[in-house]
Amino acid sequence: MINAFAINDSRLLRIDDEPADLSSAIWLDLLEPTGEEREMLQEGLGQSLASFLELEDIEASARFFEDEDGLHLHSFFYCEDEENYADLASVAFTIRDGRLFTLRDRELPAFRLYRMRSRSQRLLECNAYEVLLDLFETKIEQLADVIENVYADLEKLSRVILNGTQDEAFDEALNTLTEQEDTSSKVRLCLMDTQRALGFLVRKTRLPANQLEQAREILRDIESLQPHNESLFQKVNFLMQAAMGYINIEQNKIMKFFSVVSVMFLPATLVASTYGMNFEFMPELHFKYGYPMAIGLMIVAALTPYIYFKRKGWL
Repeated sequence: MINAFAINDSRLLRIDDEPADLSSAIWLDLLEPTGEEREMLQEGLGQSLASFLELEDIEASARFFEDEDGLHLHSFFYCEDEENYADLASVAFTIRDGRLFTLRDRELPAFRLYRMRSRSQRLLECNAYEVLLDLFETKIEQLADVIENVYADLEKLSRVILNGTQDEAFDEALNTLTEQEDTSSKVRLCLMDTQRALGFLVRKTRLPANQLEQAREILRDIESLQPHNESLFQKVNFLMQAAMGYINIEQNKIMKFFSVVSVMFLPATLVASTYGMNFEFMPELHFKYGYPMAIGLMIVAALTPYIYFKRKGWL
C-alpha cells in the first residue's frame, strides 16, 4: 500500500497513488508494498526500496548510510503486537531529490498520529527533511507517553508488591512487572537508536537553520527522557528483587515451620520406636498401665521442645 502526500497551502495533502500523481508527492509512505508497487516506484521515480530483511540489520553501516539512491536511515519505532506486548518495528527512511520515502511492514501509532496532526498543522520549510523530523518528534512524544504510563503502573505495582501479601494480586503484579521491564528496555533501545539516527542526519546533511534547531531540540528531549527511563528500569529491578525477597522470606518461614515441627516430634518418635521393639525381655510390656505411660511420655516429649521453641520465639 502506498500513501502519497503532497504540499498544499503548507499542509500535507494525501493524493492518489497513480504514477502521474506520485511525481508531485513530497512523502511516499509504503506500508507492506507489493512487488507491483515496488516496480511502479522504480519505473516512475527511479527509486528502489530496501527489503524487509535488510531492515533487521543492526550494524550502524547498514542502518545509516548514503548512496546513489539517497540518504538512508533505518530507525526503530515503538508499537504493540497482537497480544498487546511491547514490540519494535524497523522503518526505512530514504530522502532523495527532495522526496521522503518511508518503508514499514505494519501500522504504527506514531505515523497514524502524525497523519492526523498534518491535517491541521502547517509546515514551515515544506520539505522532506521537515516531514522526517516531524515523524521523529512524534515518535519521541509517543515514547514520553509510554514512560509516563510505565511510571503510573509501577506506582500501583509497588503498593501491591511492597505490601508483601502473596495472593492473586501479588502474582498478577509480578506478571505485569516483567512486562514493564520489557517495555522499558525497548523504550531505551528506541531512544538510543533515534539518537544515533539524528546524529547521523545532522552530520551528513546541511539542514536549514529551523530544522537544525528542531533536530537539536529532539536530541535534547531524548537526553532528558533517557534518565527518566533508566530510573524506571532501576525501579522495575528493585521491585522485582523485593518481590523475590518476599517470596524467599515466605518460603523460609514454611521451611522453618516444618523443621521445627520435625524436631519437636523427634523425642516422641524415639519413645514410640523404643516401645515398638520386639525384644522378649521388656518389663513395660507386662505393665498394666504401660500403654498410657507410653502415650504420656510421647506427649511430654513433644510438648517439652514445643514450649522451649515457643519461649525462644521460633514458633
